[in-house]
Amino acid sequence: MVAPKLRFDGFDSDWTLDSIGAVISNKSKKYDPEKSEIDFPCIELEHLSQQTGEILGTVSAKDQKSIKNVFDENSVLFGKLRPYLRKFAKPEFQGVCSSEIWVLTSKKMQPNFLFQYVQTDGFSELTQIQAGSKMPRADWGSISNGEILFPIFEEQTKIASFLSAVDEKISQLTQKHQLLSQYKQGMMQKLFSQQIRFKANDGNEFGAWESKKLNEIGQSFNGLVGKSKEDFGEGEAYITYKQIFDHRKINLNNVNFVNIQPNDTQNMVKKGDLFFTTSSETADEVAYCSAILDDFEFPLYLNSFCFGYRPNSANILNSVYASFYFRSEIFRNKINHLAQGSTRFNISKTAFMNVVIHLPMLEEQTKIANFLSAIDQKIDVASEQLEQAKLWKKGLLQQMFV
Repeated sequence: MVAPKLRFDGFDSDWTLDSIGAVISNKSKKYDPEKSEIDFPCIELEHLSQQTGEILGTVSAKDQKSIKNVFDENSVLFGKLRPYLRKFAKPEFQGVCSSEIWVLTSKKMQPNFLFQYVQTDGFSELTQIQAGSKMPRADWGSISNGEILFPIFEEQTKIASFLSAVDEKISQLTQKHQLLSQYKQGMMQKLFSQQIRFKANDGNEFGAWESKKLNEIGQSFNGLVGKSKEDFGEGEAYITYKQIFDHRKINLNNVNFVNIQPNDTQNMVKKGDLFFTTSSETADEVAYCSAILDDFEFPLYLNSFCFGYRPNSANILNSVYASFYFRSEIFRNKINHLAQGSTRFNISKTAFMNVVIHLPMLEEQTKIANFLSAIDQKIDVASEQLEQAKLWKKGLLQQMFV
């Protein structure tokens, strides 16, 4: 029997085999902003989120200069440029979109079923038949000759309705994660600008924050030196640039490895150290911070494109507090103007170490760190729930389609 692994009760007939071109149309009317009197919402490729189906925004079609593709609420949009990004959406409104976006409509399938179908690995594999190298685009001529299996209309509706409910759950979890993240950013702004202050355990107010240069309360150190690409892949653990850029806390289970010779003079890191990226493609991404906050008992090094910062004393600077503060908007605004360059931006370690920060006493640092850590724990739980829901959806697509 030609049918998927997972089916709803009451459906046992074989699925129909046909060519994609016979089932899905890729033809759409054209919209010329200079000739049309109607202004539609316009979706550009950057408005399609990767692999979520979310529309991140629209612009005015009349403000665009190029001819666009027209879509309606029964259309499914799919980004043909760099199709491996898997950008798709099903707008619930009429509008126009970039010529880099396919407007797909169904000849034999329910629109919501088509929307779920373009999310399958099977359709993704077909879109990897591409034209171009630097700017690869999916080739509809080749895709339309591919084969597709689909059920009767009633089963399509059942599958689409169920998966739409899963999408709604994912959307709710995404919103929960976003709201928690926004709350955290808002509280960081208020805490580090002293709009909100904690009180001591005895109920008294904490004292005024002190102004300190970074070179007064800590020392900097370099990452790996003298290494070539042949040295990487095995050996001792080291912290990568991406780990530092992506998260405020280093995950010791996600390190890479480098060959360290017995006579090498390299700086090893230790718990409580903070790390900063030295360069980036944009000025506002220089000097992103992460901290090593967990115990470990093995040699650990730092990559070449970052530098370390070691507080002189844990009684002066709490590293958990610092891991939040150094990623806050308050601190980012202090250092963004220090970035130098044109095509790639770098930061001077000397200039960085001369930055002045306002530092509360240790007990208040600890209260702030504990408060923000509690929010982070909630964000981590929400993130895990979201990832599990996405994995569940991916498994359902694999089992409910052929």
